Formats: sequence, C-alpha cells, structure tokens
Amino acid sequence: MHLDSLISWDRWFDRAEAFIVVRVYTDEASLQHPKGAGPATQEWLKNGAAEKMQQLVQAMLIVVPEEQYQKLQNMSVQKAFGIPGAVFKSLDDAATWLQASAKEIAIPENIELQDVATLVHSHCGNTN
Repeated sequence: MHLDSLISWDRWFDRAEAFIVVRVYTDEASLQHPKGAGPATQEWLKNGAAEKMQQLVQAMLIVVPEEQYQKLQNMSVQKAFGIPGAVFKSLDDAATWLQASAKEIAIPENIELQDVATLVHSHCGNTN
C-alpha cells in the first residue's frame, strides 16, 4: 500500500505541473506507517522525489484527527520536505491557511480555490 502511494506521487510528478497536497488522516491507525515505509520513502526521496517535490508541490496540508493534533501540531512540513505547509486539526483550518497563504505559495490568481472539504471528498469518492 505504501509503495503504491509513492507510485501515485511519481505519476503526479510526471505531469510536470504544480500542485497542492492535502493529506487527510481519519484516525490514529491511519497515522501509523507500515513496516519498511521509512527506509522506502527515504530511498525514494533520495532518488529524485525530494527535488521534484520542492519543484512541483506548492504546499502540503496535513489534516489529523483532533485528538492527535496536540502531539503533531509542531511537525514542520518545511523542515521535513522543504515546502510550505502545516498540520491542521480540521479541513476548515487547512482551507483557512491555504486562503491566507495563496499569494505566498504562488497559487496563480486565475485559479479559484475550491472548498477544501468538497475537493477532498470528491477525490476520495466520499460525498459526506
């Protein structure tokens, strides 16, 4: 499963278009990495993904369950990946940050920001 996610990242990189990542963790279990994920990810980053991430990912918004937020709120997306972003306890907080940071992270002015919750649910096949 984790290796599939790295392949998905590579597909996004292959488009050679800037994008914003919204990672949504729904419970504590979803925050647990499978065995071997760390070394596989480090190798993937070392083999060019880190550079592509810094070139193409305009921001990474990480939404965690509210009960896990206290523990994770100080995680630095900038330090970990070299791109703007932060950890949030809700999609609403992530959307607020994105709106406030739009000029800073160079979102083209002709692009309208959709409601983050609607966007995430539509791409996950969840209509709730």
